[in-house]
Amino acid sequence: MKSLIAAAALAACSLPLSAATQTMVFTEYTLSYDDSSELGSLAFNSVGAEGALGFGWELPVSLVAVEDSVSFTLPSFTLTANAGYSLGGVLSGFIGNLSFSEYQSGSTSASVSGLLSIDGGPAYSLSGELDRFEQVNTSFGRAGYFAAQDFTDLYGVSSITVSELTLTLNASEQATIFSTGQGRLEVGFFAIPVPEPETYALLLAGLGLVGLAARRRLH
Repeated sequence: MKSLIAAAALAACSLPLSAATQTMVFTEYTLSYDDSSELGSLAFNSVGAEGALGFGWELPVSLVAVEDSVSFTLPSFTLTANAGYSLGGVLSGFIGNLSFSEYQSGSTSASVSGLLSIDGGPAYSLSGELDRFEQVNTSFGRAGYFAAQDFTDLYGVSSITVSELTLTLNASEQATIFSTGQGRLEVGFFAIPVPEPETYALLLAGLGLVGLAARRRLH
């Protein structure tokens, strides 16, 4: 899917303060999110290889559509780099897996939509279909799952915000789409250390001394 999280899953504008807003402060970043969504509280945060960071929520079994179209609110969140860091490298988003079963002419689909803002810029719309993975296909029907992953590059970003994130499940007659309780909504990113001004000053001073020494050797 081309526009999940891009996100998904992100602005310098903060989430409105309310009883539902939770804030978690880590070494490299601060995460504020709305725990009143269908997914509830944050399920995990992670530290991977080469400084990769991440967080996410589990997809509860309440995410289900039986011969119906149902929309669910996903968490809104703001990810902010702490002092001495910036958000850079690859930003990734993943949602899945959501199972489906279709009998005879039944059909299913799943999509995600929301708003994205970066460093206080204007929010723009995100939307996309989840990818369909068919595991069973017989004369009686089909079964499989939906999932999506997307990537985008960040360069020296201070904060990203995703809001109004919504998951829509569509199941026609003779069809069902549902969470088994083992799926996840995940966000992955990198927090890049930013040199302090004093570090730049020392670097420039060092380069100046090297240049001076080189000129003296020439003379």
